[in-house]
Amino acid sequence: MKKSLLSILIVLAACSGFSQKVDFIALSGYGASESIYYRTSDNVSIVLSKTGSISEYGTDYPKGYATSWPGRLQQYMGRVEYYSQTDNEAFRGKVKYIGLTMITYYGSYDDEALKGKVKSIGSTQVDYYASFEDASVKGNLKSIGGTSFTWCGSFENEAIRGRVKTIGNTKFEWYTSFDDKAFSGKVKSIDIYNFTYYSSYETMNGAKGFMKSGFQTKYINGINYYVRN
Repeated sequence: MKKSLLSILIVLAACSGFSQKVDFIALSGYGASESIYYRTSDNVSIVLSKTGSISEYGTDYPKGYATSWPGRLQQYMGRVEYYSQTDNEAFRGKVKYIGLTMITYYGSYDDEALKGKVKSIGSTQVDYYASFEDASVKGNLKSIGGTSFTWCGSFENEAIRGRVKTIGNTKFEWYTSFDDKAFSGKVKSIDIYNFTYYSSYETMNGAKGFMKSGFQTKYINGINYYVRN
């Protein structure tokens, strides 16, 4: 009986662990900002910026909900707790618990590029590029659990510095300053999927720089992506 109970607890713990992951990523039109959605074991999405701040959290709208769109969250109505004013100055007042999930932060005693950033979400550790690394990547996300991030460095073309380069096994390419100004800096490909845009020379009124071909939502290597125009 004891062995059976232990086996059940191990299976439940494993299922909980697998349900926590980077689930969804929204890219702005020019890729200058990324919203990284981490789904917790109780199905709450915590939205991180590429520099490790929490911009939002909530739950998915029901499927088919009239005003829902990719990445939009409804207010979370469960338990939310915050760090007190007696806690370290780098994270006092920041959210501590969302549902069952505890969030920790790097403190004022940590590397300058890390202070105040999310350190862990539940059992998942979050790491960043340190202050001694390239200026275009320092302070940016390096990993969330098993999902790694790389970024275009200061030696890259000026239009794409700081843009995401890889997320896990998924590679990104960007149009550079050598390309048409209407889409310079926009995403060119994600994995095997390509994007084209209306150029500065096309006559469609108001369409310059808007997406001509490519997906807006796509599931790639275990993560859902949404590319805003």
